[in-house]
Amino acid sequence: MFDKVEQGKKVTSILATNRTENIGMDVWDAFVVPRYFDHHDFFSTMPCKIEGGRGCGKTMLLRYLSYQSQFSPKRTLNGEVDLSHIGLYWRADTQFLRQLDKRGVSSEDWSKCFIHYFVLKVTIEVFKSIDFIAKSKKMLSDFSSKRIVELGLYDETLTGPISEIKVALERIRKKFELAISNPSLLEKVVFFPFDFLKSALDELQEILPELSKTNYHVFIDEYENLLKYQQIIVNTCVKHSEPPIIFKIACKKNGMPFIETTGEEAIVLKNDYIVHDLDEYTSKEYNIFASEVLLSRLSKVAEQQSNICLSNADSLRSRREEEYKKSILIKAREILPGKKQSDLAEDVFDKASLSGKLNDMLAQALKNKGCVSLCAKDFIKREAKEASIVCTALLNRESIDPEALLIQLTKHIKKEKSQFDDWIGTNFVGCYLNIIQRRKEENRLYCGFDTFISLSQGNLRHFLELCRTAFSAGFTIKNSSFSISHDYQSFAASQTSSSLFSEIKSFKPKGEKLQNFANRLGELFALHQSRLSQSEPEKSHFSITGGATSLSNEERLLLDECEKWGVLTKVTATKTKSRLSIDDYDWILNPIYAPKFEISYRKKRKLNLSNEDINALFSEQKYLYDALYEKHKKLVTNKSDSLATVKGNNSGTKDMFDV
Repeated sequence: MFDKVEQGKKVTSILATNRTENIGMDVWDAFVVPRYFDHHDFFSTMPCKIEGGRGCGKTMLLRYLSYQSQFSPKRTLNGEVDLSHIGLYWRADTQFLRQLDKRGVSSEDWSKCFIHYFVLKVTIEVFKSIDFIAKSKKMLSDFSSKRIVELGLYDETLTGPISEIKVALERIRKKFELAISNPSLLEKVVFFPFDFLKSALDELQEILPELSKTNYHVFIDEYENLLKYQQIIVNTCVKHSEPPIIFKIACKKNGMPFIETTGEEAIVLKNDYIVHDLDEYTSKEYNIFASEVLLSRLSKVAEQQSNICLSNADSLRSRREEEYKKSILIKAREILPGKKQSDLAEDVFDKASLSGKLNDMLAQALKNKGCVSLCAKDFIKREAKEASIVCTALLNRESIDPEALLIQLTKHIKKEKSQFDDWIGTNFVGCYLNIIQRRKEENRLYCGFDTFISLSQGNLRHFLELCRTAFSAGFTIKNSSFSISHDYQSFAASQTSSSLFSEIKSFKPKGEKLQNFANRLGELFALHQSRLSQSEPEKSHFSITGGATSLSNEERLLLDECEKWGVLTKVTATKTKSRLSIDDYDWILNPIYAPKFEISYRKKRKLNLSNEDINALFSEQKYLYDALYEKHKKLVTNKSDSLATVKGNNSGTKDMFDV
């Protein structure tokens, strides 16, 4: 039997570890190999940029590619150990590296300092990797007796047995860090050039035959946090990479703003490096991958999946079998059961507070139309619950005649072709949200595995946080299987949404501005989605009239920051109704914030905003936003709706969050 309390503690603890930094460098047994992994060669000799938003798995991937994981003691290797590629992970200590600027020291000297430090750190990792592999895989048994000689030209302490060189390098690093804290000591520092690293590798490959054909891949994480001159130096390393040392960077979207190098040439995409877009890679079968990660975590507490080693790329073929994918999704949906649209309608009819609201909304709409021949109960049909709910919007449209609507409703009940065939799909969610408004505790729109997938939008960290909060709230165990109730899931969605929204403020350096923008945008979407007629339901994204080129440079940079931190997602624009609008992109508010504003998480309809509107959303002058809000409030309260809209025209908009 399971002890629910103990199980709960274990599960929430496991799901809380959703940042790679909490796991360590050896992530072998915690890593679920992404489904895209064997389609891309991350150990190619071609330099690359690995980009993606927060939570897409950049750091986890880089640490999986590092020597600590590839040669992990936990990993069982079939056959001989392959030493053709060794990954070295380096994440900049930004607090330290930001000291390498100004303070009375010339920019030229700071460049020397950064190169010296960077070369030291990478070289230390090279020697650490040799020691690690020797101990972990019982290889290079006599390496410690081999002597390093050539590095003595740079510093006399760097001669002797290999095992002692790492210690000597660490001493040099510590002395250098002391000098950075006391810039007057920098005059005594002998700066190492990039050739120092090449000299170390040349000598190691000469005295250790097993490494003679090894390529070292330096994965530089959080590149975007480096200062500009430091990024330019790294760009130069990337541009001039060649075996046995290849430099590869990882950053957020828009995290590589400069293409300069220390020479006269720029770093050029395709010629000098390729791009691995993890957001794009992960979007394919993200729901299956997320279910694998969830079940992998839960299997540490209770058996939840088949005996496939998810940390081994060799298992990908088995994981692509349709039967496996189907079974893995079934298990995830059993843990996080969702609600169909018909279930949501059932809730409205069964809960007194909601059914009362439905009746009141229908009655008010009929009163506004001056209709006395019909009453609210004429449109409340238990045999057509979804259609009844949609009537709350239809009766608020000037072009809809109540008598004609009732005829359409009767046809729908009789299973005859009617306009409700279009109306329900287009309008139900907006109508449901209007009924549920101000009753957040009753809202069940945001529960279910598939909904959690849509809310997290490829961000595994957000998905795991939704799951962690749901498990923290409570769960049941049946036949060794977990299950989270709709109530707990809805609570988790609301709590996680608010928590992650609060986090925006910490996105340096523009966090407060981004949070203010997101809050205003969410308010605008909520305002439009509260429109009683639901003539344009579920607005959750926007386009810019005139395109991004119509914006000021500052506004474009702020939108880039929103995309960089995942507040917004930029996609190619869908068609617009206005001939005057030049839409180059649509901007989607991260669906994880939808529960906070009680709006739809689906990409259905969009707002067309001008450059003045964008300025008002970002502006610190509140009166500009207040004016914008009032302008849209007038649009929302305007009762005239076109017949084309009433017919449920969906404008061909694809729901990008359907799973």
